Parts: sequence; structure tokens; C-alpha cells
Amino acid sequence: RSPPHLQPAVGRIPRRVDAILAVDLGGDSLTGGVDFASDPECGRDRQVLHALRASRIPCTHLVLGPGCDGESAVGAMRAAVRHVDESGALLGVVPLAPLLEPLCRHSAPLAPNRTPNIIKSALERAAAPPEAADEGDGEGSGAARPDLCTINRHGNTAHVPWSWLTVALAIKLSDA
Repeated sequence: RSPPHLQPAVGRIPRRVDAILAVDLGGDSLTGGVDFASDPECGRDRQVLHALRASRIPCTHLVLGPGCDGESAVGAMRAAVRHVDESGALLGVVPLAPLLEPLCRHSAPLAPNRTPNIIKSALERAAAPPEAADEGDGEGSGAARPDLCTINRHGNTAHVPWSWLTVALAIKLSDA
């Protein structure tokens, strides 16, 4: 049964939908992020997941570049992913390298601190010779620790492992 505040929206989902693929860049849907520090469950991305679960439509949740939105602390993301894994919902970890060319093409008009460009920078860094990756690249570089990317977005600063920004997590959100 869906929470009362979600029932009107859930009731409008067409019943001819066979499955849903939900995509979140960064993963604040898993951690609660910073939308509502007093109650992370009230955050927009968490509310979307609640609605998808309540829909009773099979749903797979993809988290691209965990941490790329700068809205989740590394410890919070690790705990959230550990919980998903231990519950048996983690379907796998998928490399994003095959998306580099389309990311370059489609994210060009976006600011460097937008999540697709942060992921693109991480993929370019991963593809570069090791000496080039250690130099940093301005926005998104991790000058203090070369294994961490510094992300500045919406007044938040986060230090996220570069390796996280090059993968997606596939999570089973709900069954029929």
C-alpha cells in the first residue's frame, strides 16, 4: 500500500506499463542527499523511489556515477550500497566507458559541474595515461588526493573516489 500522499500520483500510472527503468545521476536517491537534511526521506529522489515501489510495477534503478552530484558523503554512499548489496537487490556494477562518446556529444552545452560532464571527465581521466590523470583538470580534480575527485555543486563540496564516477549500479527496486 502506498503512503497517503502518494496515492493520487500512483493511481494515475497507466496499468499498461510492463516495467520501469529509473535513472539517477549521483545516487542521492540511495542516501537521501541534501534536499531535506532534517528528513532525507522527504527528498525528491527518495520520494520518486517511494512512488515507484508503491506502483507495484517491476522497476530497475540505475545509479550512474555514484557521488557525481556532490550530494552524498562517501560514508553514506558506502553504507547505502552495502545495504542494497546485503539485501540482494544489487544486480551488478556496469562500466560507463562505452558511453564516453555520446556523453561528449550530448553534454557539451552543459556547465562543467553538471553531472554528465563530471562523469565524462572521470571517464576521460580513466582513459588517459597515468601521468596525465595525476595532474588534475580544474573542476572535478582531486588535487589533495589524486584518488578523489573534488565536486563543487549547489554550495556543497564533496570528495568522491574517481573510480565511482566511471560505473553505474543496477539495483532491483521492485518486483511485480
